[in-house]
Amino acid sequence: MQPRPCTCTPMCELRTTNPMRLRQSRRADPTFAAASVFRTADPSANDLAGRLTRYAVLAHEPSVPIVAADYWLHSEPFYLDVMGGLGSVVAGEPEVESALARLVRQPDDTAAERRFENRLRSLLDRRPDLGGQVEGALDAADDNVYIHYFHGSGCESTASPVELDDVWQRAKSTQRPEPDRSGEIHVVIPLMDRTGTGRVRNLVACLLALRDQSPSAPLHQVTVVEYDTHPRWRHVIEPMVDRYIHVHGTGRFNKSWTVNVGVCQTRAPARLLCLLDADMVVDRDFLERNRARFDDPGHDAHLPHTECLSLDVTSTHRVIAQRCLAGEPEAPLPMSRGLLLRDAPGGCLWIRSELFHRIGGFDERYAGWGGEDEDMIVRTSAAGATVQYDDVMVHLAHERPPMRRGDGEPFNAHVPVGTWTGESGYGSLTGPATAGTS
Repeated sequence: MQPRPCTCTPMCELRTTNPMRLRQSRRADPTFAAASVFRTADPSANDLAGRLTRYAVLAHEPSVPIVAADYWLHSEPFYLDVMGGLGSVVAGEPEVESALARLVRQPDDTAAERRFENRLRSLLDRRPDLGGQVEGALDAADDNVYIHYFHGSGCESTASPVELDDVWQRAKSTQRPEPDRSGEIHVVIPLMDRTGTGRVRNLVACLLALRDQSPSAPLHQVTVVEYDTHPRWRHVIEPMVDRYIHVHGTGRFNKSWTVNVGVCQTRAPARLLCLLDADMVVDRDFLERNRARFDDPGHDAHLPHTECLSLDVTSTHRVIAQRCLAGEPEAPLPMSRGLLLRDAPGGCLWIRSELFHRIGGFDERYAGWGGEDEDMIVRTSAAGATVQYDDVMVHLAHERPPMRRGDGEPFNAHVPVGTWTGESGYGSLTGPATAGTS
């Protein structure tokens, strides 16, 4: 079921008044390797204790409000409604109340989480009538929240750290694929990491996963564009990619301009563009699967994913170690923990080059976190057939950027959504365009 339209946040207002016209493609086979984590790997919908425990974590885990500001503002009232019902369920049960209080104090403690879930399950087995006090709030939350919680059955609380040097040494010991000279696929990845606190390590992990594709995967070229005052990470990135570009950027990250530069300043245009965030780790069939989706002649662009799993720090180390260092074919999701963002418009967009240029690329007036991805989907879906598939994208942890101005307003609230055309230019090395609208 789709969330009910509302206008509680700028994101909700946008989706109500100018919706992303996505044609959804869902796979009926739940065993398909890339099917949605939320629907295939989470406990059964009939597992009331598991569902309630996840909402207890969502209502109190400090990482939830900062993973996506609009998603949190929309979802929080539903979390609180579930917590109100949960309070009624455990009232008068000292052991369960005590376990819940500990989880509320330590929502990132997986031992506290399991202890509460087990005690709650025992209570509900003994008193199944209690479920009626909270099922309505649970169903409403399941249908409407944008941030879910995922905790794989084999997840452990510790993992050996994986740092930049670990993945860089691995990269230097592996062979770069032959560059694509057919003009089929161009992967463009934007980057800003001024502090070295995770993003450049994540980028190298992302590039390692792109190197490790199936033997039948199509050839591709990779461009990384670094937004910074100087080419800070050129020495790390340039040996790993077909083209490295530095753009002089100060202040808040302008992802839109950075991506547009990567597309427009490449010498060999490609038929298909894969616009990929630097924190994504893809599976071994990623390129082959997504290229094949363009066999549909009426298909102009697509999001590969319905959900994006934003891993916690420990799971990030584990995923990089297994997917990128040990060479496993996909991220070990059953061993992972994180927040599952539903219907996220960002992370990865595949698009025919012709459509990208017809709409003028990304809107370069966006600067700082938020809005540019949804704006792009609004325009691609208005100009051509845009599909949403049922994969899960895996997002590695990193330090989160600010998501609001000092007065609490979104950074890009002033940008009129869906009005960019690129008529005055886009993707110039001299700087982002400030015009280019209809």
